[in-house]
Amino acid sequence: MMKSLKYLLTVAAVTGALTLSAKADLLFLGAESFQDGGNNSPDQNLIELGNFVDTTGFTLCDNFEELNGGDQNIDVDAGSFLVVHYGKGKGGSSKGGSLEFYQVINGETNVTVPGNGNVGGNDAFGHGGISSIREFCPPSRNVPDSGATVMLLGSAVTGLGLVRRYLKR
Repeated sequence: MMKSLKYLLTVAAVTGALTLSAKADLLFLGAESFQDGGNNSPDQNLIELGNFVDTTGFTLCDNFEELNGGDQNIDVDAGSFLVVHYGKGKGGSSKGGSLEFYQVINGETNVTVPGNGNVGGNDAFGHGGISSIREFCPPSRNVPDSGATVMLLGSAVTGLGLVRRYLKR
């Protein structure tokens, strides 16, 4: 009995570790040379993000400036997009480094952005340290979930039916 319990706990721990390690919260969309991206302003970053996704209605959610290397753990909105500026660094091919583009996935609200370029995906332009992060949020969609709407409607109709039945008595 005790041996089976130990095996069960070991399998559960290994499964949990593999599940957590396999989870990726940032989807790398691509990179471009910093020189191609104009100046490093939020407005210009939004234009450059438009090369990878439709940015109609997007707004600047957050702006992280003057970052000096190291992984950055930041709070984000689920489904938002990040434009990250990295320096040229050793092996980078572009003066000024690169802009890397990420999408926040898995409904996450806290992510860790790599401290150096070319870690999250294939980026030949910038391998140096992180300089800035701009977060852009897509237009909000305040459409209720159809399943929840049907459940509420069904509950209301059922409630009315029960009230009617008991008031007749």
